[in-house]
Amino acid sequence: TSPYTITVAHANPSAIIPSIGLGSLFSGNQYVGLSIPLSVLIAVLVWVVLEKTRFGYELKATGNNKNAARYCGMAEKRNTILTLAIGGALAGLGAAMLYLTSQSAVPAMGFNGIAAAFLGGLSPIGSILASYFIQHITLGGAYVDKSMYCSQISDLISAIIIYLCGFMAFMKYAMNRSIARR
Repeated sequence: TSPYTITVAHANPSAIIPSIGLGSLFSGNQYVGLSIPLSVLIAVLVWVVLEKTRFGYELKATGNNKNAARYCGMAEKRNTILTLAIGGALAGLGAAMLYLTSQSAVPAMGFNGIAAAFLGGLSPIGSILASYFIQHITLGGAYVDKSMYCSQISDLISAIIIYLCGFMAFMKYAMNRSIARR
């Protein structure tokens, strides 16, 4: 921890998200609280909005091809700004949930989030499952035998996942493009 950060649990214990007894389900883990079901609920809500509403269709259409979205009469600039705002709000909400479960500082989770999103197939529901997998890899790096492996092996595995997912997306794009040329 930094000398400039104050642990919320010590400064104001009432600011911590309540656990509502979920810690006992996960081997007495003190960090498991209301944030887990809340994050699952938010992911399901995002999936419903993206897959079942006109607004979600417009956001996905703008993300796939903004020129085609403009041609169809969609406000591509508004949709782009709304997408960025929603993504920023969800990232801030995730960081707040992590911080309010008695963590002393918010760690740099950007690359783990990218790996979870790619591994989850860029789907909100898939990202939930992939984020648990990536988190187990990250936490497992702290428990490896230090005489044989360094603790950054988990970061290497996450990086390999990111590169392989990116390579898969590139190959899919290249194959679709070559098929379209024929």
